[in-house]
Amino acid sequence: MRTIVLQLFAICALFIPFHQVEAAKAPKPPAVFGQFPVGKTFTFTVTSKLSSATVGTQVIDPAPVPKGVPSFVVGQQVTFTIGKKGELKGPGFSILYNADGVTANTYVNKPKKGASPTVATVHKNLTTGEPTAVSLSFFTFKIAKRIPTVNTVTYVLQ
Repeated sequence: MRTIVLQLFAICALFIPFHQVEAAKAPKPPAVFGQFPVGKTFTFTVTSKLSSATVGTQVIDPAPVPKGVPSFVVGQQVTFTIGKKGELKGPGFSILYNADGVTANTYVNKPKKGASPTVATVHKNLTTGEPTAVSLSFFTFKIAKRIPTVNTVTYVLQ
């Protein structure tokens, strides 16, 4: 009886290391969002800046860039990074990954209480999938003395 127990124990001891090797997971591949891996960076130059506001029914064009919205100037270089969850990060903003298209990735921060929507599009080369341009749109809303103010700031970077 002891011999059988010892033999079973020896056989089990042989298979334990093999079982542990099989249980070891392969390294996780890096996350990719719309052909852009996490950590990818790219830099573009601001080629166009449009800032306007509507206060009640009066349109102000051009309008100063409102507080809380990044203020870039034409000719300025801006570096973007793809974050851990696919978000598009830049100086003063982070926009959530929304969808991948053949020629562009879209990023959207949906409005929540006290926040304003932000939209970005990263245009891609159809063949290589590399970014070729970025467009950013920032919106702010506020009501003061029952008069609504809507600001729109749009940048095009190439």
